[in-house]
Amino acid sequence: MASQTFDDLDRRIIDELFEDARRPFTTVAKDLGVAEATIRARVARLQRLDAIRFVTDVKPHELGLLFAYLGVRIQGQDVPRAIEAICRIPEAVYVIECTGNYDVLVEVVATDGDDLLRLMQQEIRKVPGVAEVDSFVGLRIAKGTFRYTDLGRRGGSAR
Repeated sequence: MASQTFDDLDRRIIDELFEDARRPFTTVAKDLGVAEATIRARVARLQRLDAIRFVTDVKPHELGLLFAYLGVRIQGQDVPRAIEAICRIPEAVYVIECTGNYDVLVEVVATDGDDLLRLMQQEIRKVPGVAEVDSFVGLRIAKGTFRYTDLGRRGGSAR
């Protein structure tokens, strides 16, 4: 859970970098009307707090890969240990402990259907405590964004 507070300047910096994470800090500083040193310090702080990170956004379908979401039910009380084991699986690119019908949602990338089946049977289902795995294969991405900074300004509703 987030214990740090972020102000409007932090959110504006994130918005600027969301458009192009490789923008020079001098340009961001000029656009926001603050010193470059302020931008550098704020970005370093945001990274240190693990609020932001700079990654390459890969589109699995464009690379000929299959992506799927796996709903995983875990028996017993050892959900954290099962999550740690799932996180060590290279094809598991996003792992979320959640509420609802599943204990864990896992986004995976596979080369094809056979690879997905192998991943489910030989990797995920062999994790101690895993009782059930349901798969949801992605056909196309209708919307994909990681822009979260506007949500708090709109009362928490995503549009």
